[in-house]
Amino acid sequence: MFTGLVETKGQIDSFEKNEDGMILRINHNDSFDVSINDSVSCNGVCLTVVKIDNNSFEVQLVNETLNRTTAEFWKEKDELNLERALLPTTRMGGHFVQGHVDCVTKIKNVQNFDKSSTWTFEMADDIEKYIVEKGSIALNGVSLTVASKNINTFDVALIPHTIELTTFGNLVVGDSVNVEVDILGKYIENFMEARK
Repeated sequence: MFTGLVETKGQIDSFEKNEDGMILRINHNDSFDVSINDSVSCNGVCLTVVKIDNNSFEVQLVNETLNRTTAEFWKEKDELNLERALLPTTRMGGHFVQGHVDCVTKIKNVQNFDKSSTWTFEMADDIEKYIVEKGSIALNGVSLTVASKNINTFDVALIPHTIELTTFGNLVVGDSVNVEVDILGKYIENFMEARK
């Protein structure tokens, strides 16, 4: 479980694709301390650390993960948003993020203002019911608030700090991002259906 508050950016050092999926080595800074078996959100994808080295760690992605996320298109030198799993003592900023990607969407537009920007994303039919204006959404593992919901699109507003701290500063119109909708909506829907 994560909060969607990115701790740092990591950089893909190498990757190796095989019939089972892919093994990925990610470089990180000194303050990002991980151990084998730790869960790490990498651009919103919950992955397990299988090997560690000085300022780097390895994760293994199965084909299911590659098929459902943007990981299929990751390459060497790409930056990823990194967040370690939350602890019971963690201050609960952001919202509950599982690292289980629901779908991939594309950036439709970026409108820049003086010190902020509004980003417009495609909204697929299968997630439309979970997107609520002023509700939470995780994009590439970043906990964000839905600023507005439109026909087939939704908007989020970003402050400069978020763009600098995360990989949003590397993204342009047409790029794809991982989407995880708020889990609370899914649970409520499941309970309501069970009562019918």
